Order: sequence, then structure tokens, then C-alpha cells
Amino acid sequence: MMFRRLRPLVLVLPLSLALTSGAGAGAAAAQKPNADAGTLSTPDYRIETDETHWNFNTGAFTMPHRVRFFRPGTDAVSDKATGNSKNGTATLIGSVVVHDSGNASEASDAAYHGSGPATLTCDQLDIDSKAKLYTATGHVHFSQGSRSGTADKAILNRGNGTLHLEGSVHLTDNGSTITTDVLDYNLNTKDVDVHGNPTIMTQPANKAVAPAPSPATPRARPGAKPKPTPSPKRKP
Repeated sequence: MMFRRLRPLVLVLPLSLALTSGAGAGAAAAQKPNADAGTLSTPDYRIETDETHWNFNTGAFTMPHRVRFFRPGTDAVSDKATGNSKNGTATLIGSVVVHDSGNASEASDAAYHGSGPATLTCDQLDIDSKAKLYTATGHVHFSQGSRSGTADKAILNRGNGTLHLEGSVHLTDNGSTITTDVLDYNLNTKDVDVHGNPTIMTQPANKAVAPAPSPATPRARPGAKPKPTPSPKRKP
């Protein structure tokens, strides 16, 4: 089927970035950033930027300049970032690029496993790691092997295993395409719902079947005399 070939779950990979969750968030809140080096490292991730404003009481932080985030299997870059380490939230703003090697901690997830390296770009990426909610907005584009897609907005909810794409949605996979307004995909059941006016789906045409060869003219047996051609009958 068309939807099975397109596999919209490719978006799961680059949106899986969790910058401020678990032990990493706690370690970050307890560790004073090194302003000289412009780098903050914890056992779970590393942040590089030239300026950080962080309130260790509330957990709120602002990084007003170019910032890079690294965690095992995933790295991201944006023009600036804000968030709250205690709440487990982060917002990457401006020229967001997320690369996933396919070996991040989510690799054991059934929806994640075996999908390979992926790249996501967008204008803004909002991460709520405690709710497992990831929202990409503005010129969303993702690619993974032969698969790629675009949309105005993408929302991944890893808590309930759903992916929502809206606004000029276009997916392609090995020549199969789907263009629609809204697409909802359940990562657990693999159900896909599309809504569009119109929704356009294409698939590569099947390979043309070669015409059957015409029957060969039977060959005469060796030594056999050719049959005489009957002469036309004359009218009386």
C-alpha cells in the first residue's frame, strides 16, 4: 500500500532530541556554566555558546547567540535558545538543524529502530522532554535515506505515539508521494489519516510488460518434401 511505503514515522528520529531531561537537567542546574570556555557539559549532553543567562533557582535560561547542543547520537544548532532546565523544556529558534545518527538512546524504540540517520530543519523547535512532546514549526523539512518530507508544522507526541503534520504536507519515498493539508500517523498501530482538498497520491507506474514474442514459423523436418501449393481453381 502507498502509506506503508511512505512510512511517515521518519519524522520520529530528528524530533527525538531531549536536551534537558532526566539526570542531565539536574546536573546542569547544579553546575555553574564555564563562561570563559562557553561550554556546559553534563553526563548526558554538551552545550556550546558564547553567552548564557541562567537562573539556578528557577531553572530558566536564555542563550541569545548561536548555540550548539550535543547528546549521544544527536546534535542540533540554532541561532538562539531559551528554556527551563527544571521543567525540562527548551526552544531552539532560528535556522534550526538537527542531525540524528540513528544511534541515539531511542534506538530501542520500535518506532525508531532501523530507520537510519536523519536530518530535520525548521524555523523553531519546541521541546517538552517531560511530556515527550516535540513541535517543529516554519519551513519544516526532514530527510532520511530515500525518504523526505515538508510541512508547515509537525508535532510528535512520544507519550501516546502520534505524529501530526499540517500545512502543505508533502511526503516522498522511493518515487511514491502524498500531498495533503493534514496527516495524522499512529506510530503504534501504523494507522494513517489524511485530510486535504484535494489529497494527491502518486506511485511509480509498474514496469511495462514486454509483448509476447510472435509464434515462430515451424521449421520443416530434415529430408521432408515441401507441400505443393494448391493452384487456384478455375471457374467453369
